[in-house]
Amino acid sequence: MTRRTLLTMAAAIPLFHGATRLSVAAADADPAAGVVKASDFGFDPADSTAALTAALDSGADVVVIDNVGQDWITGPLWINRDHLTVILEDGVTVRGKAAAFPDKRDGIWRIHGRRGVKLIGYGATCVMNKPEYTGEWRSIVRMGTSEDVTVEGLVLRGAPGDGIITGAGSTNVTIRNVVCDDNKRNAISVIYADGLLIEGCALINTVGTLPQAGIDLEPDTAAQIIKDVVIRDCVFTGNETYSFEINLMRFTAQSLPPTMLVERCYMGPTADAVVHVQPATRGPVGGSFVFRDCVFDAGDSPGTVNVYGQRGYDSTQTRFERVAFTALRDTPRTDPFVKVWSGMVNVLPEYGNVRFDDCLVLADLDGPFLAGMEGAGDPTLCNVQGTVWAARPQQPVVDTTGTAKDVDLDVRPIGGAATVVVTSDRRWVRAGETATVTVRRLGDDLAAPLALHYDLTGAARQRVDYDGLPGVAVIAPGERAVTIPVRARDTAGATPRELTLTLRPLPGTTVAGRDAVTVRVAG
Repeated sequence: MTRRTLLTMAAAIPLFHGATRLSVAAADADPAAGVVKASDFGFDPADSTAALTAALDSGADVVVIDNVGQDWITGPLWINRDHLTVILEDGVTVRGKAAAFPDKRDGIWRIHGRRGVKLIGYGATCVMNKPEYTGEWRSIVRMGTSEDVTVEGLVLRGAPGDGIITGAGSTNVTIRNVVCDDNKRNAISVIYADGLLIEGCALINTVGTLPQAGIDLEPDTAAQIIKDVVIRDCVFTGNETYSFEINLMRFTAQSLPPTMLVERCYMGPTADAVVHVQPATRGPVGGSFVFRDCVFDAGDSPGTVNVYGQRGYDSTQTRFERVAFTALRDTPRTDPFVKVWSGMVNVLPEYGNVRFDDCLVLADLDGPFLAGMEGAGDPTLCNVQGTVWAARPQQPVVDTTGTAKDVDLDVRPIGGAATVVVTSDRRWVRAGETATVTVRRLGDDLAAPLALHYDLTGAARQRVDYDGLPGVAVIAPGERAVTIPVRARDTAGATPRELTLTLRPLPGTTVAGRDAVTVRVAG
């Protein structure tokens, strides 16, 4: 990071003046960096675009948008230099000004051709007026051709397009402890990713225009890439069409094989499917989409997982490892949890290439677990294999009206109810410390995986005072326990706040003794 001594600038101020030590420390800022606060450049309750732009262009390495007790109203804000940290203080709201975003590519934050940018806002909100604009554009955070970009701690609400969009050339991007709520197209749209980490986020309540997903990985061209994507410890709920979508329909045989891991996530019901996977029918050989230690809650969704147009043997493989498929409702579910389609426009002669490793079915299922959805020409469902544990196993497991080849799903019964206990190794954590909550199963039967659900309540603020958690966990086959880390952040206040973790057992699980632990969190 560059270091500057701001000697000649009238607005220059010493380190930490006007910015709390807490907010600067939370951004991991260079101790030798120059720091300015936005209000020293002015504040206009009707339009602070000029003041905020002057602060961002001041030459300081750290710009603090301080809490002045009113919203910062603004038009688009461009990041025009590398190695810049922008901190929105706790309680700050940056609000998009009415009629200030005429270009469909506009957004509150524009990060293009930059390196080493951090946008940090624990306890802060950026909001736009979703109904103001037609179409599916105008994101709150828009980036492209940029490297080493971090977005942390913000609530991003009401975008006329996406909460965040990573455009062409987005490399080594981290999105952590962010809440994307009530955005129009997607909570996060991923057009290009060469190294992307999304962790501890809540991607919720997307509604307005298709695809209306929590995350949509959808490159615009065959030359763009989806590589080394990791999504973990996130919550997807309330999204209209999909919790999670992968759409690589523009890929060709020359495209780079995609690689993606989604782990320890909760994905809730939608009006269509929880997860939608659509590799290109003529896409590259190899690559993988892996979902691990997740809970897919279908509720009343007509579909849980849709896999469209995935070649039977040499395409990108979709793999589910210790994923729990649930549908917590009164009447038995008749729709299959997984639908594998032979294609939409182009029907494949052989389709499939889906694997299940120690997955769970926790529902009254009045029909098959997986269905092959055949198009014209009598295509063959191929290469669908693995192990599924079922609370109420039944036949047929796989249903297809066409032919099948190398389809072998081993369905095993879960042997009775499991009993668990919950403990914590600490009752108090301060900034940078971790309390380890352990859920342990009793008895000798450890053969099957065990999925768990828990609630988080109390005055301690998730994704502000402590890192975001998904509300679900999975004990692997042969293992007795799983741990849930409660990591206190530097942004936690000095006054301790309580966090209570309460187990809410899924079907087939009971709790021995107390069902909750409480941890006090302080900065």
